[in-house]
Amino acid sequence: MEYALIALKKRKIMDIEIIGFIAGGLSSALFVPQIIKILKEKSAEEISLITCIIGVLSSGLWLWFGIGKDHISMIVTNSISVVATMILIILKLIYNKEKN
Repeated sequence: MEYALIALKKRKIMDIEIIGFIAGGLSSALFVPQIIKILKEKSAEEISLITCIIGVLSSGLWLWFGIGKDHISMIVTNSISVVATMILIILKLIYNKEKN
């Protein structure tokens, strides 16, 4: 009986991890259409640098938290978010420089 309870708990943890990966993956995917649009239009005028900086800080802190808790879905998805937001910042700086 005890083995069955442990197996059930592990199953629930795995289900929660899957939900975490899906939620985090969707959050990370939010940046992809914007990156594609900037690259196609070669303009990042409508991108707020402050918003991107806050996004990097937020995702970075969630990443740190995930590492501290050894929470794999938080680590993976927030790593992707940090990279994607950094790409937005770099594109913003590149296209602002080209415009001036």
